[in-house]
Amino acid sequence: MTGKKLSKIFISFLAAVSFLSLGELGLRLFWEMAPSVRRPFYQRSKNPYIRYELIPGAVSANIKINSAGFRGSEITIEKQEGAYRILMLGDSELFSILLPEEDNLSRQLEKLLNEKSGGLKFEVVNTGVEGYNTYQEFEVLKDKGLKYAPDLVVLNYVLNDPEPGEYYFGNNFLSRNSALYRYCIYRVKKGLIKRERKRLKIKTEPDHFNYLHSGESFLHLKNTILEMAAMLEERKIRLVVHIFPVSSLAVNDFKENYPYSHLHQMIKDITHKNIICVDAIEEFNRLEMTPQEVSINYQYNESHKNALALGVMAELLCRVFRENNLISGI
Repeated sequence: MTGKKLSKIFISFLAAVSFLSLGELGLRLFWEMAPSVRRPFYQRSKNPYIRYELIPGAVSANIKINSAGFRGSEITIEKQEGAYRILMLGDSELFSILLPEEDNLSRQLEKLLNEKSGGLKFEVVNTGVEGYNTYQEFEVLKDKGLKYAPDLVVLNYVLNDPEPGEYYFGNNFLSRNSALYRYCIYRVKKGLIKRERKRLKIKTEPDHFNYLHSGESFLHLKNTILEMAAMLEERKIRLVVHIFPVSSLAVNDFKENYPYSHLHQMIKDITHKNIICVDAIEEFNRLEMTPQEVSINYQYNESHKNALALGVMAELLCRVFRENNLISGI
């Protein structure tokens, strides 16, 4: 090979490296996988798997974010002596943007536990963020939650939690470190998912939830929950999977006409010796509560739970904790 050919190859190589480097730099600076909602208390996360997170110290209307980057009062990394700490993972149902702080599930659970504790101090940490899926919640647990040394973890599960598939990059070096690689995978997966949804003619809410609980999306979700359970078991921390029923206009009641019973059962069938599964729909039915009664605004198709429903769920969790000997003193 002549020196002239070697020179051309070297120049081409340098051009390719420069092009890829500029692409990587540009994507790191300007591209973000936008959150499902945009609000003044969100920022881009340094962890590409979390994507976006709450801004520590942000205040907006009735929302106050503490210095740890969670909704709620200040919390120190070190627990008080004798305190029992519960870490709550979840999305908008846990975050509860439409409710004052004292009415969300975490605060109601914490108040209830402390009222019944006989002196034992309970702390409930709300790590919920609107739009998060289960995989993002697992990343929050690993990236932030474990340093708070929780005694118990509650994964609050909502039926849209297997999405979005286009953000599942795989746990490898390029996924963790290259924005260019993530962008290429994202564009390909987004296109494939869009085409598949069009082929399957997914239009209604039941179509959507059934789609999410099939194929790769559900397999990824199942593996994520099992990995979470195993990781926590190594640390001697129990995992409670708490299922939120849907209370949208597509749901007339929580009994024989509830269209998602089979999806609740799919989550219950994700078994691991470190998992305790709790289905709030059973408690709503026991108390004869309807979707209209538990939704914060049913007539406007608002499936998020109101303060009354979250209080019932807090009571249910307390009872499950006691029955399974997860906590003492209540």
